[in-house]
Amino acid sequence: MSNKDITIQSFIDARAFSEFAWFDLLRVQKRWRRPALFAAFFIVIAALAFSRAGIVDHAALLGGVLLAVGLGLPAAYFFAFHQSVRRQSARFTGKEAAYTVTLGEQGVTVVKGKQTVRCIWRDVHAVHRLKRCICIYADAHRAFLLPSSGNSEAIRTAWALMTAHLTSEQLFDRRQKGSV
Repeated sequence: MSNKDITIQSFIDARAFSEFAWFDLLRVQKRWRRPALFAAFFIVIAALAFSRAGIVDHAALLGGVLLAVGLGLPAAYFFAFHQSVRRQSARFTGKEAAYTVTLGEQGVTVVKGKQTVRCIWRDVHAVHRLKRCICIYADAHRAFLLPSSGNSEAIRTAWALMTAHLTSEQLFDRRQKGSV
């Protein structure tokens, strides 16, 4: 390790985890697409049934059932995800370090107990800076979080180091405009 390495203990709280979980679901994995397609399909079929209401017996009832299924199941999916995130985020109090992240000239090293993950800069899948955390994706499905609720000097230095080593295809600042 060089003297330019930055080591940060990741104290993840419930709000940072929740922000990450919803971001990962909706923006990274894009898992909103299938429920939306499902809902659109059932809405179209329900509209077709409603259009036949004066001609076919019980067409309006069928349209109502199709509409309820088309909107209800995607709503249930997102509600179940919300409940799952609430349960999982209860484990993250922000009082214990989840893992230690070291950023250096060569790349990122994450240590949790006896497990170590090393990723050189060119192999980092993506880094997304959110309002409450920085998400370092070692691959498409595994991210490590650096909470930035206080926007500490270490987080600003870490972001500058990532900006220096990652390409624009790897680095994304997703914070709202006007925030620090």
